[in-house]
Amino acid sequence: QRSKGSWEIAIDVGRDPSTGKRLQHWETVRGIKRDAQQRLAELLVTIEQGSYIKPKRLTLGEWLEDWVNSYVTTNCSPRTVDSYQSEVRGHIIPALGAIPLTHLRPQHLQIYYAQALSQGRVDRKGGLSARTVQYHHRILFEALSHAVKTGLLGRNVAEVVDPPRPEHKNMATLAPEGVPRFLKVARDTPYYLLFYTALYTGMRLGELLGLRWCDVDLNMASLSVVQALYKRRGICEMREPKSSHSRRQIALSPSLTLLLREHEVA
Repeated sequence: QRSKGSWEIAIDVGRDPSTGKRLQHWETVRGIKRDAQQRLAELLVTIEQGSYIKPKRLTLGEWLEDWVNSYVTTNCSPRTVDSYQSEVRGHIIPALGAIPLTHLRPQHLQIYYAQALSQGRVDRKGGLSARTVQYHHRILFEALSHAVKTGLLGRNVAEVVDPPRPEHKNMATLAPEGVPRFLKVARDTPYYLLFYTALYTGMRLGELLGLRWCDVDLNMASLSVVQALYKRRGICEMREPKSSHSRRQIALSPSLTLLLREHEVA
């Protein structure tokens, strides 16, 4: 014990293959004696299994920045990149970023989730929603999984942490009998065709705004979803849908086909 609430671990981890000198792992554990014993047991298991990784002076914050900039930006959609960057830099790094990556424990995440729920807003005037905190857990889980895959960590501590469960809310949808009334009101607006197409195809707004005449085959009464309008940092751009499931062909109802034909002629 170094001081109250602080314990130091020293353990042999083998010998340097080039010099033959004995190598030791030194680590300070915050908490009670049981926490230090648990951490010691974890290290012994990694040594026995051959999965021990020599600690690097890399903080969780540094790893999150590196992971977002090098992995997320090349493997995720621009909207996901912006979202991850916002949550990582606005919430996760300020709360957990200073912790050395190899010293991160499940307790750190559990405490953070509890604090985020109670006072996690940036203005400190309340907590974040359970859904947002669950999203933070997902980000941390993915980042730590990548750290394990790249050899920086021996295990993902987020695997043993239970994130808060958001309350399930039934989505409000338009009842079938409400469709004619809605279209009757919308008929005199410039967006009547847009509303009609949305109701009878189930397309997302970005997909509707990305629809071109070359994507519509009125003779076959079908249309193809091949691009969508995305907004990123105030700039709109057309891109392919982010998944193969989103790229699809949709059959048109006779009434929608007629309406599109009339609009094309007009």
